[in-house]
Amino acid sequence: MTAYYDAGRLACVAVSALRGPQVTLDGLRLVGRVPSELEDAFAEYTSTNGHDLRYSQHADPGSETLGVVLRAQRAGDVVLSRPVLVASTWAERCCDVTEGRIPTEEWRDRAW
Repeated sequence: MTAYYDAGRLACVAVSALRGPQVTLDGLRLVGRVPSELEDAFAEYTSTNGHDLRYSQHADPGSETLGVVLRAQRAGDVVLSRPVLVASTWAERCCDVTEGRIPTEEWRDRAW
């Protein structure tokens, strides 16, 4: 897990697809899933529950009202889901790679 702070307060957590911990949203598992399957389930969840559905410039689904972006993480020969959860102070434009508050290093491809 990677934690990001703003003025000494926890503002964002990115959960490793490989090491967890498992995080759920009303029973919807967010960690270590095939991104396309999670995207479909997340789109249905947001639509059913009145939340927005946005996409980053990297095509990662997310929601400002929920403060979540569902990133992808390479895991050997596969790609799995790596949710990024933000505090309400960072939720506006959380899916925007250039104007959101999620640190740049979280958007870069890197070895996990």
